[in-house]
Amino acid sequence: MAERRETEPARYASLLSVKVGSTEVAGTLVQGDPRIVFIDGFWVDVPVEGHLLLTKHQDKPGLVGRVGTLLGEHDVNISSMQVGRLHPRGEALMILTLDDAVPDEVRARIGAFADINAVRTARLGV
Repeated sequence: MAERRETEPARYASLLSVKVGSTEVAGTLVQGDPRIVFIDGFWVDVPVEGHLLLTKHQDKPGLVGRVGTLLGEHDVNISSMQVGRLHPRGEALMILTLDDAVPDEVRARIGAFADINAVRTARLGV
């Protein structure tokens, strides 16, 4: 771990960044609660809890709706959603916080959608 001080104004008073291989994640505390605020070049605001579904995709109309519909058809409830993007209709990162784990079959179907480049799941917290 290394400490880095910036001379530019910062988005956050305190930010912890970790880079493993090509993946970089940063987090901070917001009113005492941990939040993920940066993943691989995308600024987001995600609670550090529960089941996550992350997609890297092309930002196109209808894609978020198709993912939500498929999850709903399999009784997976979305508790929060964040989409970070670099510019309109470009590459984007969607992070869904879910009440339940995504079944493997559903994850595979999401990964097969046109314009989805990558899909990952994670479980955070206790």
